[in-house]
Amino acid sequence: MKTPITVTFDTNTYSTIADPKICRLLEKWWPLNRDRWKSKKQRIAWWYLHRCIRKGRVIAAIPEAAFSAESLKNTDRVDLLLLTGTKSPPPTIPPTRQKIVAAALATGFRILHGSRIGYGALPAFTQADWAPDTRYSIGERQKRMGDFVRHFGEYPLRALRDFGEQLSASHGLAAINQHFANAAALNNITLDRYLWREGIGAEANNPKVYPTQKVFLSALRKLMADWADFDIAAAHYSYGNELLCTEDQGRLVSNSIFGAQHAADVQGVFALQSINVMDLAARCWKRFWFPLRRWP
Repeated sequence: MKTPITVTFDTNTYSTIADPKICRLLEKWWPLNRDRWKSKKQRIAWWYLHRCIRKGRVIAAIPEAAFSAESLKNTDRVDLLLLTGTKSPPPTIPPTRQKIVAAALATGFRILHGSRIGYGALPAFTQADWAPDTRYSIGERQKRMGDFVRHFGEYPLRALRDFGEQLSASHGLAAINQHFANAAALNNITLDRYLWREGIGAEANNPKVYPTQKVFLSALRKLMADWADFDIAAAHYSYGNELLCTEDQGRLVSNSIFGAQHAADVQGVFALQSINVMDLAARCWKRFWFPLRRWP
């Protein structure tokens, strides 16, 4: 029965599958220790899934959110947040990442609508690059994404705002930005809460809370990665794809939507099934074997 699997991929998984560099399989076989053998098996899995996508066995998708913060340098993340909502051009996606995106599109990956972060910079997609609304209408798909976001209270954005609010207070920004007091009052929030992005910018320029800029940027990266993960999961659910391929197991230092702390709702309420690359390759092999011709 010619029934492909619909799979959503996050940044790390689509990047390796789009360009598996199978020629490297011939390099450095000796000494064949456990880590090297694992690396070889992973590359074979990447190449095999690459072929499954090209031959139509896997309908592969990348959420729009994967092309934003996850594609930026750490230092650009601060600029991105400060520019959100302004007319200034956002940081551009690095050329290396643009090549990976082009390879993914050539392989057969399609893009899921649904990024809610004001990233701005995206590769030059054509209409054909976007995933069709096959399972749900546009309106139903948008409703499903809203249901997912509201259920979890948009916690990654709240965490980021909490982070910036604390930094604003540490830098004393409220005292020197009283001209924003009315705007904060109209939004029913404190002035430091209103200045959360400026707090992040102040810490980036002159660390007071963190010992170095590098340590600060590492903390910021974790928060923005959680935000991107959340949007990736929401877009996946909204389109109704079968599996979400990710290597992110929700590390203890992270509040990722893929972590154990959210598993009951993610799996129970929304029936979101995540799978890693090796398990996905094994499932496809069992179902499709080695695809020789393309399915229409």
